[in-house]
Amino acid sequence: MPHRTPDVVLADRFTKTLHTDATPALDPANNKITASLAVCIIGASRGIGAGIAHAYASAGVSTLILCARPSSSQELSSVEQRCKELNPSIQTLCVGVDITSSESVAQLAQRIKEQVGKLDIVALNSGYSGPVVLKVTEGNPQDFQDVFEVNVQGTYLLAHHLIPLLVESKGARTFIAVGSFASCITSGHIANTAYCISKLAQERLIEFINEQFGKEEDGGVMAVAVHPGAVKTEMADRTTPDSFRKYLTDDAGLCGAFCVWLSQERRMWLNGRLLSATWDVDELLEKRGKIEEQDLLKFGLRVGDASAA
Repeated sequence: MPHRTPDVVLADRFTKTLHTDATPALDPANNKITASLAVCIIGASRGIGAGIAHAYASAGVSTLILCARPSSSQELSSVEQRCKELNPSIQTLCVGVDITSSESVAQLAQRIKEQVGKLDIVALNSGYSGPVVLKVTEGNPQDFQDVFEVNVQGTYLLAHHLIPLLVESKGARTFIAVGSFASCITSGHIANTAYCISKLAQERLIEFINEQFGKEEDGGVMAVAVHPGAVKTEMADRTTPDSFRKYLTDDAGLCGAFCVWLSQERRMWLNGRLLSATWDVDELLEKRGKIEEQDLLKFGLRVGDASAA
């Protein structure tokens, strides 16, 4: 088979300059959001999700809806307290939610509608990797199903129940899923079958949301997936093979800073795409023409020169 640069390498090097933490230009404290926005963060009790909450609080959003599993209520309260320290005027609502349950997510949507009155941005951080299984003949099939229940079904349910609120708000109308470049991997020591395939499905779902709701006449929702970098979260610490641990060097707050940057203005040219919080945003802006012209940062099928004999 001829050599081809792996997709994950191409994705990781899309900008020449990469960052492991937020630069001053990306720091939420230097990128204030002046519009009155209500931001819902799913999986906000720890790690990257807590970092996203802190970033939006530092940027000055008016309302945060902080969500996590009911069993994480104590940790969620700590995140809420820190957000209020960062932004004393912020309004907060903490909600326990099971994103694999349609009833639970529907109740979340109803509480937002009744107690907040609007929704501008959804940032979905909840995810599950399951045990690292490198072959489909190995592992427990239930683990595979559990990963899909969280990463794919959970994303679908949140989109199903919350996108109507985004459309109604006529504001930022942004749906962000914390994705992963694992979706680009098919082999190697971290090619966790269930996780990699589920993240590919999740990011394809983001493309569907763009197609279905990305046009202004259909609501104008901007949906993107954001790779947060290689972060030593609790989940990563439990499941990452020793051979990859040395790469877990990116800051948990980097993804939140990138999400704030995405929220400062409606960059619809990024709609439906897989982005990385590690990329340099100035270089990303310079690549706008190329991204739009070639419809980059989406998944597709290579056929080469199909017209050749």
